[in-house]
Amino acid sequence: MKIAVIPNLDKRDADTYTREILAVLQENGAETLMHEKHRGQYEHVTFCKNHAALAESCDLIVAVGGDGTIIHTAKHASVAGKPILGVNLGRLGFLAGVEKDELHKLKALFTGDYRVRRLMMLSVTVHSVKGDTTYRALNDAVVSGAQSRIYDFGFSVDGSKLYKFRADGLILATPAGSTAYSLSAGGPVVDPESECVIFTPICPHALFNRSTLFCADKTITVSTDSDYSGEVYLTIDGGAPIRIHKTDTVSVSRSTYYTELIQTDDRNFYDIVDSKFMQSRT
Repeated sequence: MKIAVIPNLDKRDADTYTREILAVLQENGAETLMHEKHRGQYEHVTFCKNHAALAESCDLIVAVGGDGTIIHTAKHASVAGKPILGVNLGRLGFLAGVEKDELHKLKALFTGDYRVRRLMMLSVTVHSVKGDTTYRALNDAVVSGAQSRIYDFGFSVDGSKLYKFRADGLILATPAGSTAYSLSAGGPVVDPESECVIFTPICPHALFNRSTLFCADKTITVSTDSDYSGEVYLTIDGGAPIRIHKTDTVSVSRSTYYTELIQTDDRNFYDIVDSKFMQSRT
């Protein structure tokens, strides 16, 4: 079995845990693969030139870090159709299948004693005068202003009439992303294995403006027609902001790609949510 290991070495003690993980995998007969940038740091490892090649070359991926590490890994794993086991070194780790003190559970990868959760992703396309650019999101796509002021947005579903509203911004999230930014902005918690698109306004200037769930088959189009001089940006899964001009539109729909996450125990989503929020209160 070929197992790729993708660590976020910026996390505290990540190097130590990565070495322990590599040892467990190698002791159980796995060929371990890592990104070329780690050459010289780890032994008995096959190195690949980039993350895309890494995902294509392995049978499954172990992502070592927090939810951000898993989300970054999902961009390549979803295209290659490879499942991810997340080892949580962060605070919450909603997407992780193993905690840092549960590395013995890695042996389940060799016995098949695990299940795979299949999570919906979003296809996010920016339509501009320069052409179309498409991105994938596992958690969310956020359109918001760069300044602390209210902006005017347009919103349509499957080509319907344009609904206008004023807010600091808006979030379009997957069920997996419902426990991230959308939740902080007042959105609902949604089982990550369901399929829908969650619309959550950010600080809307209205008395009755609530988060709304749309069928996953719908295409949602967002525009900004604000007369303010402030800049508006699109952020995919917390990544680098993408400038959205007044003439641009952003369309969001269900992606043809899915993220597959490995879970090594029988906890359901609600058990995980309860335990993670209990941790956040301590």
